[in-house]
Amino acid sequence: MRDWDNTIGFLFHDVARFRSLVYDHFMQPHGLTRAQWRVLGTLFRKDGLTQRQLCDRMDIGAVTLSGLIDRLEARGWVERREDPSDRRVKRIWITDQVRDVRTDMVRRSNELNRMSLKGLNTEQIDQLIDMMKIVKGNLTTAAEEIQENKNGAA
Repeated sequence: MRDWDNTIGFLFHDVARFRSLVYDHFMQPHGLTRAQWRVLGTLFRKDGLTQRQLCDRMDIGAVTLSGLIDRLEARGWVERREDPSDRRVKRIWITDQVRDVRTDMVRRSNELNRMSLKGLNTEQIDQLIDMMKIVKGNLTTAAEEIQENKNGAA
């Protein structure tokens, strides 16, 4: 019998850590840190988020995010713009200048996926994705319950 409790957590952690290390290596030519490529990757999925929305999606603090945006903005890769309905709110937008980086990030991400899934057939990959979606759903539900309990206790 397998000792799932002492295996699954380490595997999740190790897969995420090694994936990040390889992707960091891929992004070195662009001078991007892991935190910076996470900001860009989040904006590629949904451009024009507010700084608060970015903080929530990335699960980082406002001060940390502000510094990341400052550095990306200095490179001309993102820009802060006032929200048309509330000038106190800043929205973050990627610029045209980051288009080549975006193309390379997608290409490298696809390369990393192929590298990661080497040796698995299409059916196994589909099963893995389906199983990971279930695990993510379970953890999302647990995280939401934790957040609700924190908000209710406050």
